[in-house]
Amino acid sequence: MPFHKVIGIDLGTTYSAVSIWDGKDTHIIESAFGTKTVPSVVGLDPEGQVIVGAPAQNNLVSDPENTIIEVKREMGVYSREPSGPGDPGEPKRVPFRGRDYLPQEISAFILMELKRQAENFVGEPIHDAVITVPAYFKEPQRGATHDAARMARLNVHQLLNEPTAAAVSFGTDKIEDERTHTYAVYDLGGGTFDVSIIQISPGNVSVVGTGGNSRLGGGDFDDRITGWVLNEIREKHGADLSQDPAIWQRIKREAEMRKRELSVATAATLNLPYLTPTLSVNLPLTRAVFEALIKDLLDQSLECLDQAIASANESNGVEPDEIEQVLLVGGSTRIARIRPMLAEHLGLDLKDIRSDISPDEVVAKGAGMIARQFPESDGYAGGDIVITPADGVQSAAVEGAILLQDVTSHTLGILANRADFVPILPKDSRIPGGQTRGDFTNGGNSTHIDVMIFQGEDPVAFENDLIGKLPIVLPEPKEKGFYRFEVTFDIDTNGLLGVGVKCLNDNQIWQTRVQCDVRATAEQIERSAELLNEVMPPRPVEPPPGLPMTPVVGGLPKPPGSLPKPPGAVPVAPALPPPPAAVPDEFKSFARRSFKLIGQLEPADRATLTAAYVKFVAAVEAGGDDVEDLGDELVDVFHKLR
Repeated sequence: MPFHKVIGIDLGTTYSAVSIWDGKDTHIIESAFGTKTVPSVVGLDPEGQVIVGAPAQNNLVSDPENTIIEVKREMGVYSREPSGPGDPGEPKRVPFRGRDYLPQEISAFILMELKRQAENFVGEPIHDAVITVPAYFKEPQRGATHDAARMARLNVHQLLNEPTAAAVSFGTDKIEDERTHTYAVYDLGGGTFDVSIIQISPGNVSVVGTGGNSRLGGGDFDDRITGWVLNEIREKHGADLSQDPAIWQRIKREAEMRKRELSVATAATLNLPYLTPTLSVNLPLTRAVFEALIKDLLDQSLECLDQAIASANESNGVEPDEIEQVLLVGGSTRIARIRPMLAEHLGLDLKDIRSDISPDEVVAKGAGMIARQFPESDGYAGGDIVITPADGVQSAAVEGAILLQDVTSHTLGILANRADFVPILPKDSRIPGGQTRGDFTNGGNSTHIDVMIFQGEDPVAFENDLIGKLPIVLPEPKEKGFYRFEVTFDIDTNGLLGVGVKCLNDNQIWQTRVQCDVRATAEQIERSAELLNEVMPPRPVEPPPGLPMTPVVGGLPKPPGSLPKPPGAVPVAPALPPPPAAVPDEFKSFARRSFKLIGQLEPADRATLTAAYVKFVAAVEAGGDDVEDLGDELVDVFHKLR
């Protein structure tokens, strides 16, 4: 059976993944480097073209100003919040390539890479996707994700909450009785944290409580280790390196690797040679010290878990002891402390804290399982499309379709009486759904009223997030209380909000799809789509493995003959081997550049770099355990001699 060309995308803070249904199962599509996740990093190649993933990640140290990480945290947020009705605030911008980009433009680069990855896998163009977002994302953040998809020329069939996608992977095909089962989904990713209380029955996934923190994740743990390292350097060596962004990124990269090591070992060593020309550092880090560094962050996650349980109890009467298991999602849940911490907190056995599906892949897989329920399109639809299940010739793809019942993560309401926040849709309201409230009047003699729309839990409106406004014009000025209004909120399957206001005096109606100032306009989306394709040109879709390739017209060009050498250049020794194909991705660039640099150095420096290079290559070819250490040594020698 051919692939169902509606892909599932996990657009993560630190790593992303893409999946597709082949008629029998959902596959995570590997990157060009053979990995099932792609670093959510955007950078530039030497020619100034945009690159995404591992190649961009390799630029973190050499070009930190043009290497963007963790952009998901900046989606749909302000650099300066609105201060009142007449102040639109200032949307967040990201400096890159000499201009300021919207965060959704940077995210669009990542989506374009994932889309092209899928197209190369199936050998055909792809136009449709289900994209996951944190359950705790607010409306502007969801809207910004939708903007990014449109910039990447993807039709979004659904913005799916990440914990819900994970629950689909874990549970919908494993329920063997007619009983309703209650789970907590603990989703600790690279930059966001979500927790949902979910009830599963055959063919049905229902969210009954939510909590989370959109700025808590593994990147914060890396920052804690990085800060600890810099403090140790300052105390032991008298050097303050905390203001150097290249050094910070280099230490953070090492911190991430040692953090992963501490998931299986009780101690690790951060190896940081030549942080400066005179300073090399080796710092041992124990698991106990690491857990102490992040204890308050883990405690915050437990507070969010308790919040989700409380909201499930309030909305659906779910008691804490009804939770049967915890489903772990996100790479940061591999931290050794997580499973026993959750077991102790909820009074469960350790075996009931489940991680039997890869935490890095479970969200993308769930998105792919839901994506197969939607029809393929013939091309980019240019905006919102009608969201309907697949039918007709594709009906086989949706046999055993899953019914999703999600909820809002925050209360939605409007400003009244100059400062009050009046809820219209309470937290944990069903998605899709709607609510009408009719006890509003005009406040004075003006004919122009801006209905200010907020999202949050504070009774003071401007302590919440302003997500949009609906201007209405009245026929003539009247005294306070003359005009009576009802306000209707409708929220769609993507968690995006529509607002309607009806004047009960004359039945006039005003409506809008909420579009706050951190969202991109339709014109901006079109301009951005053109710009993004210029700076990240599309590569041709390659046929799947095993299919014949189109012959090159005129044959391949002949290799050049002997080229002249610069005056005084010393040729590379013929016996020196080029970098082998098995060099790990993070060292490929440095190995290749070191091989080229050797022939340009003076004899003493050439001998030093040659020794480091030969040792590294030998370790790679032998598959030795010291590849990473020798690779770090080669990188440091290269930087010292370059």
